[in-house]
Amino acid sequence: MPRISEATVAQHRAVQHRAVLDAAEKLIVAGGGKVPTLAEVATEVGLARSSVYLYVSSREDMVIQLLLETIPAWLQELTGKLEGAGTDPGDRLAAYVRVTLRLFVEGSHGPLMVAAQAYPGAFVDERVQRAHNGLEPALRTLLGEGVDIVRPLIDAAIQRGAELVTQSGADVEAVSAVLQRMARASLAGDLDDPGGRH
Repeated sequence: MPRISEATVAQHRAVQHRAVLDAAEKLIVAGGGKVPTLAEVATEVGLARSSVYLYVSSREDMVIQLLLETIPAWLQELTGKLEGAGTDPGDRLAAYVRVTLRLFVEGSHGPLMVAAQAYPGAFVDERVQRAHNGLEPALRTLLGEGVDIVRPLIDAAIQRGAELVTQSGADVEAVSAVLQRMARASLAGDLDDPGGRH
């Protein structure tokens, strides 16, 4: 039996599992969303590749496990930031933009979304769908009923804004300010005129 570094086999496996996911996330972030092979993850952790299979069954499974951790963590952080944004829907949507853009630019959220696009099965995984669908009521509560149409469009703009920062070197504060103005304008009705009349 291999030597374990924790008090029990279960604790040892939990620590190893955490190390595998942390290594995968680190490599995904460093690679700008490129999903590492399990052999690359094994090397990063210092395990045999066969040992990595005890914790993740494939690259897609690895991405799914990371998504299942990221979605609730993102919602928790977002909730904390929005609690201090007051009750004005424009202020709350602007806070949503700031937090989400920062997560895409500075954290693992953006690279992980890029990684997940390489494995479309990750997005349709029942567990990921459940976690993602769980966001909707919470975000509706946080942002208000009026953002059901606006938020997906703002999300797409945030993702593009993050790409401008990370790939083209745009200033994150400038991008954030533009996105916040767009978000406020969408709630104010400034973007409602389909005929382009102002």
